[in-house]
Amino acid sequence: MFNTAAALKMEEDPDVQSALALIGTLPLSPPEHWLLRCFVRDAVDSKAAALYVLERATHDSGDKTHAETELRSLLEDWKQLVERFRSPTRVSAVTESLVAARDRGVCCITKRSRVWWDVFGWSRPLPIRLVPPEIIAGLGDPSCDSLREILTVFLTKGGLDQLTNWLNASPNELSQLRNTWTLGGAAVAAFRAGRVQILQNWVSGNKSYDLELSTCEYVLSYGMVRPFAAITNNKGQMISSLESVVISTRDPQTMPLPSAFLFDIHSRFCNSLRWLQIQGEMQRGRPKNTFLHSCKATFRRMINRAIPALRHAWLCFPLRARELTYQLLLKVGVKMYGKMIPVQRVPFGLYIKRSPRKVLPRNEGPALMLVEQHTDIPAPRLIESLITKSRTYVVMTRPPGATLHDTINTLSYAERSQLAYDLRSCVSQFRKIPNPNSAAICSANGGPPLDYRITDPSEPFDSEESFNSHIISQSSLRSAIHDRHHEIFFSHADLNPINILIERGRFSGIVDFSCAGFYPEYWEYTKGVYGHLGLDRSWLDILGDTFDGMYGDELAAEQLLWENENPF
Repeated sequence: MFNTAAALKMEEDPDVQSALALIGTLPLSPPEHWLLRCFVRDAVDSKAAALYVLERATHDSGDKTHAETELRSLLEDWKQLVERFRSPTRVSAVTESLVAARDRGVCCITKRSRVWWDVFGWSRPLPIRLVPPEIIAGLGDPSCDSLREILTVFLTKGGLDQLTNWLNASPNELSQLRNTWTLGGAAVAAFRAGRVQILQNWVSGNKSYDLELSTCEYVLSYGMVRPFAAITNNKGQMISSLESVVISTRDPQTMPLPSAFLFDIHSRFCNSLRWLQIQGEMQRGRPKNTFLHSCKATFRRMINRAIPALRHAWLCFPLRARELTYQLLLKVGVKMYGKMIPVQRVPFGLYIKRSPRKVLPRNEGPALMLVEQHTDIPAPRLIESLITKSRTYVVMTRPPGATLHDTINTLSYAERSQLAYDLRSCVSQFRKIPNPNSAAICSANGGPPLDYRITDPSEPFDSEESFNSHIISQSSLRSAIHDRHHEIFFSHADLNPINILIERGRFSGIVDFSCAGFYPEYWEYTKGVYGHLGLDRSWLDILGDTFDGMYGDELAAEQLLWENENPF
């Protein structure tokens, strides 16, 4: 059964590392690199897949041209197989009736059924194949030898033989039920596009692939490739990753449940399905700038210039009136855009942070004012930081765009280089912001630095030495780098893909200045690396380019502290 933890462990194998490194040297687009990586990483036997890649690249020759030609051929064959997996397959009338009876006409993921007023059947859940039979179509023909070869490598010979037995079953046999389940609405598109994986729930104790059970429990995973699907259940609640999916039948003999083996096959293709979809989107290109888009951009610039005057006029209203207005906007925002945490979108292009008075730091307002006064960085413009007896409200605008977290996979290498250049410009402007406070290392308002990397700072720091003494709790963790002098600059201090906005492939803004303040010059870089998890190094590569490869020694010293200290 496909297991993410096992895949991560397999990354440590020298042959797998060599194959992935070789793939990274090819002049391909990001999705094409990832398609080849997924062929290795998601295979039943990743080591065997890696050895196959290495053997094809070095067979009869060691030159780069031969390796590139062979691996491009492998890539095209793999894309053809993945494309087959996207083929919709009609289900026979007999199978459809049995699936409807078994699943009671209810989507197995969302538990939604056909709505009562739908006379045309548009909301009716549909029988969906776990694995389309097209994946093995024609593999016995000599013209498809290369496809059969790589599918054998990916699934192993035993796995491909077992899959062939499943998919070659008669359309009217009960075994067809094992390759079909009921899905509806957004769940259909998400499952077919590889946005969701159905993984075996090892905790439940059902560790056999194909026991004739009346109930099976699986785990839904949104995979590794963002943006994730937005699927809601029959109660209107968002279905989260690692949520249980329980499938049951009244009679496992006549109406057996879907096969765990086939769910496993689908899961192994999911990441490749998503990357193939992303490649198609990138090949279609970015939407062209329309007259309407240009008008919106001009209007935003005009509003940003007018914000100081609008802010001054708004603050003339009574405090209680402003608070009631914010409360009303928050209620309307929840109705219009759904509940968001920690920042709520509200009408008029505004966003509001609200929390009990002692919970929300007072640092973000002063930080936004410093950025507004001393830079032209596209950042939120502060409307007001309102503090009442019980609540704190931070009201601000927001630059356009989606987070880098959700868009990084759609950026070409040229767009990533441009993003690094734009971020470098932002860091340069940050460093020109003067410190209006007496303390050297502090938050924007002069208080203790409000950074979750720093454990319980009770006061600002007068020097880098006192700052180092605070963050280094064990003398054995002190590095020679901590004795090196560093300049102190204004830093965003939480530069990560969630806080960087992208619009049409270009940098459009930075948000969330709650940690911003004055820190040693390396802090912006090391904090950007802090907390980065997973196999994808795309963000780390962009961050490294932003700082021109500087602060490697400081990062090593920081990582030693991270490994030995718990900031929480």
